[in-house]
This record gives sequence, C-alpha cells and structure tokens, in this order.
Amino acid sequence: MNDGKVTIRINLDTLPLRLLILGLLAALMVGLVGSVAWAGERASPGEGRRYAPLSQGVSGRRYYLTSADTYDGNDAPGACGAGYHFASVWELLDVSNMTYNSALGYQHTIPDMGDGPPSDVEGWVRTGNVANVGPNVPGTHNCGGYVSVGTGYKGTVVELPSNWAAPGTLIGTWSASSWSCDSTTRVWCVED
Repeated sequence: MNDGKVTIRINLDTLPLRLLILGLLAALMVGLVGSVAWAGERASPGEGRRYAPLSQGVSGRRYYLTSADTYDGNDAPGACGAGYHFASVWELLDVSNMTYNSALGYQHTIPDMGDGPPSDVEGWVRTGNVANVGPNVPGTHNCGGYVSVGTGYKGTVVELPSNWAAPGTLIGTWSASSWSCDSTTRVWCVED
C-alpha cells in the first residue's frame, strides 16, 4: 500500500563544497592583502617627493647646527650644505626620531658631548609664520621671512637648553628667543 509519502535523498559530495569555501577564503585573503598594500602605496608621497625616504638602519632624518656662527637673518636660508635645508622649528620639534649629523654639525669639545646635538647653542630657525619683523616675541617674527636685516628687525633662534628645569619659552624640548636680524649666529639645518 502506498501511503503518499515520497522520500527524496540528496547525496552531497562535500569535496566541491569544501573547495568552494577554500576558494572564497583565498579570494578574501588576496583582497585583504592587496587593499593593505594599496593603502600603503597611497599613504606614501608620490613622484614629486620633497624629502628623502628613510633608509634601513637609519633612525630618521638627519639634522645639524652649522659650525660657523657667521650667518645673519638674511644669510640663514643659504647656510645649509648640499642635501640639507634651513629647518623649520616644526621639523625639529621631536629630535628623538632624528639623527644629529656630527660630521657636519657644530660640537662642543667637552667630554659630555657624545654624538648628539649641543645644548645652549642657538641657531636661526624658520617659524612657519607669515613674514614678520617684530614684535619681540619668539615665533612671531622671522626677519621678514629671513630676507631682511633692517635695524630693529627680529628673528627667532632656538637651542636645546642645558637647564632642564627652567620654564622660560620652551617649545617641546627647545628654548626659543628673539634675536636682532643683523646679529650673526649658527643655523639649524635638516635633511631634504
């Protein structure tokens, strides 16, 4: 007697299903790795790069303070050697990621010098501000964009202080002062 029941058996071979899942996972991984690599390429500067990339084994861009202290505010932009430019204070703000070029830069002749930058030795620095010759406030004046040395014109110099407890005019680890643009001193330079 037939009671109207129909039994349907579906025999799935699980191998194609496993291959399909494995293929989907592989495609997902390729897409993920590709998107990370693509994002990395997009994050790095393009062909018109102004600064050199870091090379392996180097702890960052190099910087130095000119050995000669003969640069007035007008001379500062041309003081740095080949491969370096007149530094902005913002390029030097965190020197822990940089390497002081002691072969080019000024060094104290004291036992405590090491290979780092000197303390208590100031140098001209770019401010990132609009061209200004005053007032007598560090960071707001820059010898008119470091192109003027007129009487009464002021520019900004910075140094790494030796008195670590003095509040003064500290910018991060730097101490800033204003100098007469016709005075001569050293210049802070940073690698292109």
